[in-house]
Amino acid sequence: MTRLNILAIPLCRNRSRDSLIWKENSKHEFTVKSAYKVAMRLRQQTEIEHSRAQEDRKWWKMIWAMNVPPKVKSFMWRACSNILPTRENLRRRKVQVDPRCELCCQHAETCAHLLWECPFARNVWAMVRGRVQKCSNEVQDFFHLFRMLGTKLPKEEMEIWATLSWAIWNARNKVYFEKTQAHPKAIMDGALATLETYKNLSATQDVAGHIVSA
Repeated sequence: MTRLNILAIPLCRNRSRDSLIWKENSKHEFTVKSAYKVAMRLRQQTEIEHSRAQEDRKWWKMIWAMNVPPKVKSFMWRACSNILPTRENLRRRKVQVDPRCELCCQHAETCAHLLWECPFARNVWAMVRGRVQKCSNEVQDFFHLFRMLGTKLPKEEMEIWATLSWAIWNARNKVYFEKTQAHPKAIMDGALATLETYKNLSATQDVAGHIVSA
């Protein structure tokens, strides 16, 4: 977030005194009955979220188990958690920005749109070989996309997909902040080179570790 974005955050101009309002009934007054309903709703929500967390745990573990650079793992975690500073996320945080994607000017810039659905990203994915070509171009959110691909792609292709997603995000930032747009092939080649370099280095360190331990 730039200094101008921070300065653009609107401040409250209402100087009236604060007052307590209970929003759980029409009279806006606290009652034991309404508090009981709130407690039951929160309990049910917690049980649902706990069940969902159990199901999603394996996917979060998959992120950290991938044989990709640590910066790619961190990026994937942030993207799946929907905390990347996309225009849509900045708008939800009350930053006065146009939520539309600057690359296509058609849809809100969410993680899923920017990294998968946008023509800017599709031009990169069109060059990738493998099963990723057969996956749907439309997704609910980025974590849903991650889970969907995790059930369809082998481990090596998932690692390529993760690294390419990271490279697309970096290319997007260069468009926004440096006003330079890389060719899709250059984005793909750079991502693959980064992944290959990391894997070669990891393999070398593993061999050296075996020699030392022997």
